[in-house]
Amino acid sequence: MVVNHFILRFLGTLVVWLGVIASAAASTTGSLPWDTPLQTITNDLTGPVATALSTGGLFAAGGTLIWGGELGGFVAMCLRVVAAIALLVLSANFLSALGLTGAVVP
Repeated sequence: MVVNHFILRFLGTLVVWLGVIASAAASTTGSLPWDTPLQTITNDLTGPVATALSTGGLFAAGGTLIWGGELGGFVAMCLRVVAAIALLVLSANFLSALGLTGAVVP
């Protein structure tokens, strides 16, 4: 029973110290460690190549769904996923062209 209280106190202290260390590290760096990879992914998904590929994918998926005849359920689902991803990429580019972006926290 005494060992369980010791372990609980040790784990509680460890959690508190890790929280203090993490907050101190986050406040000194100015940015979070995952900001750079997320910005790279955003730049890759909103570039001119991504726009061209998503436009072609949207037309190909839409045409296949409309004039494809008898498609299996899995193929139709895959084409719907391709169309949805293409619409997401195109809408992100369209909104950025209008000057609308995400929230900016000062």
